Amino acid sequence: MRTHLTIMLAAAALAGCGTTAQTNTAALAPKTDEGPSEQDRAWMSTIHGGNLAEIQAGRLAEGKGTTKRIKSIGKMLVEDHTKLDVKVTQAASQLGVQLPTSPSPEQQAELTRMRDATGKDFDADFLAAMTKEHTAAMAATRTELSEGSSNAVKALAKTAVPALQQHLTALRKAHGE
Repeated sequence: MRTHLTIMLAAAALAGCGTTAQTNTAALAPKTDEGPSEQDRAWMSTIHGGNLAEIQAGRLAEGKGTTKRIKSIGKMLVEDHTKLDVKVTQAASQLGVQLPTSPSPEQQAELTRMRDATGKDFDADFLAAMTKEHTAAMAATRTELSEGSSNAVKALAKTAVPALQQHLTALRKAHGE
């Protein structure tokens, strides 16, 4: 009985205040980011597919490369694109972006060519394919930075630039040997 009376008194006191309860939103972070645009979604899909292809190509280079430089570049691609892809897949999951489950058909064809190549032919195919892939990834990333609308995706793109540029420089340098 005492509990019932306490609840009734509390309800009466609240009803008698004449004010409505308001949610305190001061502690909540303001929503500053809209959902990802088609540009944001396209960049994430492109980069994820590229990451998948470049990780596979890097592994091939680690095993099939004929020089320490090719093997080293392969290792760098595996490590860096694995780290980037973790960030991309986490962001995509949080933003509700569906990512491809495998590299594009063109990337698959490049990987098949590399798997079939041996010796110096492998090295040449690897360098040509990875230079092309990284050039395309840099272009897509620049487009995301200038045309993307999601702050989260643009921030992710910005973090990808140094590694992509480092890879492209290493690939071009190795190609010139």
